[in-house]
Amino acid sequence: MEKDINEEYQERTERRYVAEGEMKAVFSRLGDQIAKDQGYEDLHGMDAVFRYLIDKYKWLPHQVRSLSIEDLSLLFDDYDSQKKKDSEG
Repeated sequence: MEKDINEEYQERTERRYVAEGEMKAVFSRLGDQIAKDQGYEDLHGMDAVFRYLIDKYKWLPHQVRSLSIEDLSLLFDDYDSQKKKDSEG
């Protein structure tokens, strides 16, 4: 028996939310690393990610908190390679 359109939609939606949750977990771990790299002693997870963007780009807190997961992925795509380059130079 074929799935109806509503069931397919529900499955796609569920997969999208699971993937988004996994990406948020990745950024939370990245935030912990950023906090360590930047010396943010009292910040962890997404708060450290947001603080880093505020410091780097001079954006306001509401601006960084409104970024989507896709936006964050683009902004941090080269974080590790940039960090390595900064430590070498």
